[in-house]
Amino acid sequence: MSNNSRTFLSNVAIIRPILIVLMVFYHAFAVYGGGWKPLEGFPEVKAYWWLDWLSYAFMLEMFVFLSGYVFGFQVRTKGEKKLESRSLFWGKFRRLIIPSIVFSLLYIVLLQDISQSLLKTLYDLIVGVAHMWFLPMLFLCFAGVWIIEKLKLRSRHVIPLLLLCSLCSFPSLPLRIGYAMYYLLFFYVGYIMQRKNVDLDRFCTPLWIFGFAISFIIIFPPLTLFMKNVKEILISVGVENQYALKMMKYFLSNVAQILYSSVGLSALFLAVGYIEKKRTSALPQWFVNVGVLCMGVYIFQQFILKVLYNHSNLPSILGPYWLPWVGFIAALSFSLLLSYLLRKLRVGRFLIG
Repeated sequence: MSNNSRTFLSNVAIIRPILIVLMVFYHAFAVYGGGWKPLEGFPEVKAYWWLDWLSYAFMLEMFVFLSGYVFGFQVRTKGEKKLESRSLFWGKFRRLIIPSIVFSLLYIVLLQDISQSLLKTLYDLIVGVAHMWFLPMLFLCFAGVWIIEKLKLRSRHVIPLLLLCSLCSFPSLPLRIGYAMYYLLFFYVGYIMQRKNVDLDRFCTPLWIFGFAISFIIIFPPLTLFMKNVKEILISVGVENQYALKMMKYFLSNVAQILYSSVGLSALFLAVGYIEKKRTSALPQWFVNVGVLCMGVYIFQQFILKVLYNHSNLPSILGPYWLPWVGFIAALSFSLLLSYLLRKLRVGRFLIG
């Protein structure tokens, strides 16, 4: 996908709404997949567990990859001014950190225990509460690429180093640094592809797409089960030291997740590239307009689902099998509506773009 003449990344415009749908789906089924606390009295539904893990498989990695991809496009087409520290850091602070703080505070007030200490609240606001963690983490990814560019490091040296950081990342590190260590690899690969205008047209063919898709289908189930049971596997082979056990668990889980998420990401990216090669007309305007609402959907969907699941009678009314489907449709619909309405206001456009 050569982008010499592009002023609009239509492949990104296509992929982002797909990822937003996957994200809402993942959260709607999170009470079955382990991401959220199970609902009291609800049985385990194995099919829903698999659906939840499948929707999450490469969704966040692809989000981060696209963020780097768009940033690389901006730097390539608009020049080095996009890397000026004042412009970059204030722009991303306004776009990422301010919304994170505002909606994290709202989340604490509406859905969490507001009796926690002031110091804990301030720290939570800095690092992002609940799903807002993603925004400060993404800010760190921009900062990481800025540092790499200022040091004038070559990509052939940077990518192996970032792979090592990703493999050795630990979520418990403060200020979302552990998460940024994991995701910076995906951000930088997307960034450098556009920064250097890498042409992937020769890979956007049915054969390559089929190869990546089949590979994902083959490796995803066993690697997922491995991640779920990695602690027990390590204990069974004699790893007893708790520190070593924790370190090896994170490392091996990262290996598995990087592998299948990269394959799934590649399959979707190349498939959309193939569609773009064959498409002769412009994207429908309604599709582009929906894409503009993605940030708002990301913000609102978890608020809606938490209210429905934990502060309403909907679980007892619908039961365990219908609840996630209704939750998914409701969260997606109402978050789209709220995003549309909020963007009618000046403050809304400032917060969610």
